[in-house]
Amino acid sequence: MPGFLLHSGMTMTCPHGGAVTAIPAGPPAALVNGMPVLTTKDQLIVAGCTLTPPCATVQWTNISSLLGGGTPVLTQLLPAGQGGGTCLGSLSPGPPIVLAMQQFVTGR
Repeated sequence: MPGFLLHSGMTMTCPHGGAVTAIPAGPPAALVNGMPVLTTKDQLIVAGCTLTPPCATVQWTNISSLLGGGTPVLTQLLPAGQGGGTCLGSLSPGPPIVLAMQQFVTGR
């Protein structure tokens, strides 16, 4: 799905306010603004969700082009707002909220 490439410097929360952090699966396949582009191999971990049980991870569904290593990248339709995935772990799963990310590089 086309959109802006999501990168490790993004700012994102779960719908309940927990911070989302990207955990890289290995060396970055590409950089945007000097930060690794996120791929389907990377993990998105949630910390600080206010629910019990809390959101723990984000499963991203907006996926785009393959990078040189054959790995699909994560994309976001708009640089802010509802994210292209689902926060999992709580009894009330929902989409993550993207607060800030790069707005220059897109993928298809």
